[in-house]
Amino acid sequence: MFASLLLSAALAGSPAQPQTEAYTGLDPIQIAACAITTPVDVPAVFGIDTPNAGSVSISFVNQNSKPVSSVAFNVTNGRTTSRIVDAGTFSDGAVISHRFSAPAFTNALGDVTCSVQSVAFADGSTWEAQ
Repeated sequence: MFASLLLSAALAGSPAQPQTEAYTGLDPIQIAACAITTPVDVPAVFGIDTPNAGSVSISFVNQNSKPVSSVAFNVTNGRTTSRIVDAGTFSDGAVISHRFSAPAFTNALGDVTCSVQSVAFADGSTWEAQ
């Protein structure tokens, strides 16, 4: 009895530490769609030509029960790879669809591919692609 009281007192005095270990479950994010839109001509500003600018549309689902705070994607169109980070609060099961500016993708050279590189969860834990 005396030992359990000491243990209880010791545990009560210890502040809770934030969870920062790596998530070890299955891939927490499933990509539902990934596409590059046709680049559009951007008019010259003050006589300076600007490159064509396209955009990348990514739809994904959080397959984990923990809310996600950010997802880093690699987007490749055959020659160019860009890293895109989407930040927010993404609940489990919700389909998230966002469009991102992608000036590096001025022409579609090949099929676009998107892959999840890392995920940060709202509780501070993380997941990295293997």
